[in-house]
Amino acid sequence: MKETLLPADTYIVKNSTILNSEDRLILTKLYQPVIGITAVSLYFTLWSDLDASQIISNEYNHHNLMTEMRIKLEDIIEAREKLEAIGLIKTYLKKDNINNYVYVLYNPISANEFLNHPILNIVLYNNVGKKEYERIVFFLFLIPRHPK
Repeated sequence: MKETLLPADTYIVKNSTILNSEDRLILTKLYQPVIGITAVSLYFTLWSDLDASQIISNEYNHHNLMTEMRIKLEDIIEAREKLEAIGLIKTYLKKDNINNYVYVLYNPISANEFLNHPILNIVLYNNVGKKEYERIVFFLFLIPRHPK
């Protein structure tokens, strides 16, 4: 059954973890080549709906999300489904005249876990090729990063 998400449908974002700059790097370098820029952009946009100290965001509607991201509702649904499939968000829905969605954000797995995952590792390698894959691994593991 096809989902009938409407621009007026509301959502809140719930943070189930503490997200940090290392997570942002993992999302960009590892997840983005696998699920695409729109899905990662949706994750970052939902993340930005939370203040640093918030566990639950204010209520928004999907029209605002469409306007902010400059994409169609169908693209939001597709991006959200990719995020759900890879374990970065979980969606809950309360049906009413105006449907209410809750998007629960989960942190990405570590770079080590990602690169040792039997499926994610292969998909990343196939999507970026040998040379770029080696560059990503070098960047993530061999260049020391210092927290600010």
